[in-house]
Amino acid sequence: MENTTDNQFATTAAPVRPQFLKVLCILTWICCAFMFISAILGMVGQSPEKQQEKIDQMREINPETADQMEVVLNAESQSEKMISSIINLIGVLLSAYGAIMMWQLKKTGFYIYIIGELVPYAGFAMGGAKAMSAVGAMAGGMGGAIAGIAVGIMLIFDIAFIIMYGVNLKYMKK
Repeated sequence: MENTTDNQFATTAAPVRPQFLKVLCILTWICCAFMFISAILGMVGQSPEKQQEKIDQMREINPETADQMEVVLNAESQSEKMISSIINLIGVLLSAYGAIMMWQLKKTGFYIYIIGELVPYAGFAMGGAKAMSAVGAMAGGMGGAIAGIAVGIMLIFDIAFIIMYGVNLKYMKK
């Protein structure tokens, strides 16, 4: 008599998700959660009334700084600020979705993730120059340098994560 029980229960093994990929995805989701909350708060907290309250509070402490804050806050229109927040929100959602797909070992997630990481830079290129120059004016030229350094650090982290996800592409399927 033939032993068929071994063949009945033989199944293909589920693909194993590498530990490194797990860590990358979890870090991405944590970062996306913080960025999502920040984008939502940015959209809600951008009312002209709240901005004027902050300027008035600062005027009591330091009138010169309040004037500089006004320059910065008025550098972009309300609609430009809202569009910038929406662009950032879209980028965060695409990055998180791409990480979900990579968690499921789908290569398509990698490309969605890259798009999600590039979207905020497009938004920055559209309206960020005006805001950067206003920050630079407020801080006497140092604000632009500080903002440039912050964008540079963000770019380094984005490139590093794209490379690290790319290393894991060999474990993903179409």
